[in-house]
Order: sequence, then C-alpha cells, then structure tokens
Amino acid sequence: MAEETTKVDEQEVQATAPEGDVDYEALYHKEKKYSQSLRSRAQDAESKSDSLSHKAEEDRQAKLIAEGKKDDLIAELKERSKEMESRLTVFENQEAAKKETLLEAIPEDERVHYQSMNLEQLEHFVRQSQPSDVSNPAEAVQGRTNSNVNLDNFMENDEKFRRDNFGDIVKAYDRKSTRKQRIN
Repeated sequence: MAEETTKVDEQEVQATAPEGDVDYEALYHKEKKYSQSLRSRAQDAESKSDSLSHKAEEDRQAKLIAEGKKDDLIAELKERSKEMESRLTVFENQEAAKKETLLEAIPEDERVHYQSMNLEQLEHFVRQSQPSDVSNPAEAVQGRTNSNVNLDNFMENDEKFRRDNFGDIVKAYDRKSTRKQRIN
C-alpha cells in the first residue's frame, strides 16, 4: 500500500514542432461544409416548428368546434382577418408609393408602357436605364503610375514630394506588414 501512494503515473511529454505549412484552404472548406450543415439543420428545425404550430392551431380549432364554441372561433378568425387586412393595406400602400417613385424616373410619355409591370420588374428596368455610378479607383486612373517609394529614405525628400507620395508610402507599409512569413 505504501508503494501505491508514492507511485506516480508518468506522462509522456510530446514535444510537437509548430507546423509551418497549414492547409488553410482545406480548413476553410471543412468549416464551410460544417456551417452549411448547421444552417440546413436550423432551417429543418424552423420548418418543423412551423408545421407543428400550424398543426397545434388546427387541433385547437377542432377542439373548439367539438366543444360547441363555433361562435367564439368565428369571432376570433374575423378579428384576425381584420388585422391581416389592415397590415395588407399598409404593405400595398408602401408598394404603390415605391412604384410611383420608380415611374417618376421614366419619361412621362413612356410611363403608359411600364405601369402594368410589377415592382420587381420596374426596379430592374429603372436600374438598367440609369447610368451606373462606377468610380475609378486611384490605381486604375489613366496617367497615374504606381511609384515604388523607398521606405528608408522617404523622410530625406522635400515636403512636396512627401505630401504627394504619402498614400504610396502608406500602401508600401501595408504591403510590407501583410507579407506572410513561413515558420521553419
């Protein structure tokens, strides 16, 4: 017994070298697949919950009918119908207002042709007819060259040069800081 209390289990210490090459693409795809499975499980659970709630409502209504409380059920359903109609009118008014603003973007003599379109089609047509607002990024502007600025002697230049090339120096620092180094 004395031996048992003094005997200590020894654990092997595994010294693992840090892995230099990690397959991030495989990890990404694995995580993406896992998140998709979780999303599909959540959607299945939501659909099952919805179907169960509809079933429970149908059972409750059948129970009210069986108990002879048809008048209560009819009054409840009429109240719900009034509420849904009021919500529907709000949405219809919003859709009509949006459609009217979209039709205002079309010349008046052509509006007759587009009034029968639904809101989605009209939005698409108006988007297509308006010019796109694409601005050119600084690197894509013609005539501008991407100058490589030496980070070491940048401060030795005159102030005008420093002001003109400040964006380039920031980009150079950004490129330098985001380079990945492999651990060996």
